[in-house]
Amino acid sequence: MSRAIKSWRCLMSSPQRIAILVPLLSVAFGAACGQAAMVIDGFTQATNDRFENDPAFIGIARDWSGVGMTDTATPRWLTMISPNVFLSATHYHPAGGASVTFYATNDPTGASVTRTVNSGEQIGISDLWIGTINAPLGVAYTYYEYATETIASSAQFASSVYYEEVAYMVGRSPTDYSAYPATQDMAMGNNMLDVWFPKESTGLDVDALGATRDNDGDANYQTYEAYLQSGDSGGPLFVEDAGAPGGLRLVGINWFNLSVGGPPSTYYNGFSYVGNYSTEIQAYLTANSVPEVPATGLLTGLLILAYGLRRRWIRASQKDA
Repeated sequence: MSRAIKSWRCLMSSPQRIAILVPLLSVAFGAACGQAAMVIDGFTQATNDRFENDPAFIGIARDWSGVGMTDTATPRWLTMISPNVFLSATHYHPAGGASVTFYATNDPTGASVTRTVNSGEQIGISDLWIGTINAPLGVAYTYYEYATETIASSAQFASSVYYEEVAYMVGRSPTDYSAYPATQDMAMGNNMLDVWFPKESTGLDVDALGATRDNDGDANYQTYEAYLQSGDSGGPLFVEDAGAPGGLRLVGINWFNLSVGGPPSTYYNGFSYVGNYSTEIQAYLTANSVPEVPATGLLTGLLILAYGLRRRWIRASQKDA
């Protein structure tokens, strides 16, 4: 599947010389400008585009079936945390009634399911949005465990299990997907989680997890170093966890980007850290989760229905006779 590399359409913000973080933290991904691709150093379609379905894909060993996008003019992200409950970004969440597609594998022509977004709600004053789809996903589609550790300071972050973990960052691809379903415009890169934005510094009264965009040669630089752009808000941030479903643990939802100082400027991405809202998330799950429908249960139900219809038909035939 060959696709062209798309040109830049719009960046979230141009580099600016600023002395504090607050002014740029209010700039969110969901701007009115066109959708821009995430920046991935050393990007290739084979290694970074999920739906190239190439063995060289950096996420080939993980299950991405619980990450979906709406089939709308400006696609929105959903990441499943139960068969019918998802997380996204408050400022860029999928609207009720939107159609969303999930793919069972990385094959763009393989099995997929389409669902409709139900209502949702903001979690507290955060940029996290939680909602439901109209019917649970089946057993062929995963949902993800999420971080539950509370982090209230930079010191706690530095001693947490997520400090300097290498994460998968998920966003829109540099590849031109205009001739393909928007729901397949999904790329992945890597970055190290090395920043904590405490609420006192953001001016938003909300903490944020962060990652620096490093340069080749910097200590924390990663192969396929990534930086998110417009249109990536609401996408998931994962770390590897071999004991979790899909081999992934959801730690954040894409929130903002910013630049500080310069020239040269230092660039950061910020994420809503889900661990600080695990109580609210669990309460919503308890109230709204619907179990998945096992394939065997569905088959049994269909057989019982068929049997009942057949008996009704036989009785009707005997009566007519």
